[in-house]
Amino acid sequence: MRVKDLKTKDIDKLSNILAPKLTQARLFKFLCPNEGEREEFIKAYLRYNMPHWFERHDCVLVDENLDVLVVVASPRRSSHKFKGKGAKKLRRFESAPAIFYYRGNLAYLTHLVAPRNKRLKVMTILTDGNHDEAVMELVDEAIALSYKNDFNLMYDSLTRRYNAELEEKGFVISYQKKFALTGYVETLMTLNK
Repeated sequence: MRVKDLKTKDIDKLSNILAPKLTQARLFKFLCPNEGEREEFIKAYLRYNMPHWFERHDCVLVDENLDVLVVVASPRRSSHKFKGKGAKKLRRFESAPAIFYYRGNLAYLTHLVAPRNKRLKVMTILTDGNHDEAVMELVDEAIALSYKNDFNLMYDSLTRRYNAELEEKGFVISYQKKFALTGYVETLMTLNK
C-alpha cells in the first residue's frame, strides 16, 4: 500500500517498526557495515529521507505487515550533503557518507542506461529477504504507478535475488557488475513497456 505524507510522529513510529526488520537488507548492510549500529542508522535514515520522498512526490510503499519497504524515487534529485530536519542524527554515523557515494553512483549509472525521453524513477526494495510474496505485490503496485503516472521504472539492488521474478514481470537487466570493492553485485533493471 502506498504511504502518503506522514506527520513526524507517524514517521518516527514507522521507522521504529521497520528498522529492526530491515537490518539484513543488502543496502543497509552496505551503508552501515557495523551491525551493532545498523538499526539506529536505519531509523535515522528513514526519519531523514521520508519527508524528502513525500515532498518530491516519490512513492513509498509498505506491505500490510510492515515487513517490506519499497521506495520509488528519482535518482537525479539527490544532494551531496545532509541538510534539514534529521540531518544531525544521520550525520553522526561514521558510515553516513556512503549514502552519497551510493546515490552518486546510481545517478551516474541511470544517466548512462536510462531512456532519455521520459521521466524516470528507480525502485529500491528493502527487506530481509523472507517476504517474497509481499515484495512482488508491492512491485506490482509500483509497476501500476509507473503506467498511471507515465514514468519509466528501473529497479536498483545490490543483489540478484529478485531478478528472475522481475524478468517475468517485464524487466530486463540494463547493468550488472560487482559494486566498488565490495562483494555485492549492483543490478539495474529497466521495465520494458
